[in-house]
Amino acid sequence: MIISLINHKGGVGKTTLAINIAFYITTKEQKILFIDADPQGKVLQWQAICDNNTFDVIHHPKDTLHADITELAKGYECIVIDAPPSNLDINLSILLTTKLAIIPIEPSPLSIWASEDTLSLIEDARRHNSQLEGRFLISRRVVGTAQGRDVREELNGIDMAVINTEICQRTDYVKSLKEGLSVLQYAPGSEAAKEISELCEEIKFDASYSPSFLTDIRRNIDDYKVRVIEKKQHPRIVPFVAVDFAVQGRAYRGSIHNISAGGAFIETRESFDVGAEITMTFLSSKDRKPIKITGEIVRSGPQGIGVRFKVPQRDTINKAVTHEG
Repeated sequence: MIISLINHKGGVGKTTLAINIAFYITTKEQKILFIDADPQGKVLQWQAICDNNTFDVIHHPKDTLHADITELAKGYECIVIDAPPSNLDINLSILLTTKLAIIPIEPSPLSIWASEDTLSLIEDARRHNSQLEGRFLISRRVVGTAQGRDVREELNGIDMAVINTEICQRTDYVKSLKEGLSVLQYAPGSEAAKEISELCEEIKFDASYSPSFLTDIRRNIDDYKVRVIEKKQHPRIVPFVAVDFAVQGRAYRGSIHNISAGGAFIETRESFDVGAEITMTFLSSKDRKPIKITGEIVRSGPQGIGVRFKVPQRDTINKAVTHEG
């Protein structure tokens, strides 16, 4: 079985959960491979603290995991993948290999809204990996609060299961990581250890590893490559430049977080209706001349708005943002 802990938002406890889930599976006498897909390689650092070799760890922060997994998986019964935040290419590759994607979210509406990109990526991956299952996991809940109940109500409108077990903020999780141990090793009788055990018992990991699953992934790689080519027709650039924009006759100011020939994401605290027309103006980084583009708001959330341009702007964006031309 291949399990991934994934969320584009950082700070939700992915790495802590991945380490503890991997250790729990070893107690069931399954041979585990832990793939640290985060470029920072924190799990290798954790493992080195006390030479904790209860499971094998490799650092593989690449968007070729879907192609490499057949070779990497040899000799293992279960694979746990710790996905990086905010890396669409690596995370999509991870989801193409995954049977169970666990999405830890903090018990707040902001965390739910921030998970939209992850949910969209899961939908994309399912076009090529029909066996992919996603589940929310409420994480970092403050002990003694009703936050878990409240966030469950918020999740009712999303077509994805929510794991019953909830993970609380507990010092034993932090202390165990500092010692290079899982919480099950560091404090086996603690509430944190009980939470991990209950979580893993609820998930009921499939002990059998299906070679046909990896074969199916290999068959779908060509489809994935086609999608990558299509995606690279409008590659994203991250310029972080100021932008003036107008919606329904009113003027606003924000920052362009990323932009491509087909659209942009503007960081703003203002709320707008999806479908509204927008005109955005910003200065070229090459010659400081104003660039004016018209589009439509296709996504609106607490972090900002997604804009689709009426006409692709490949040459304009390349020259204005990347100094090409």
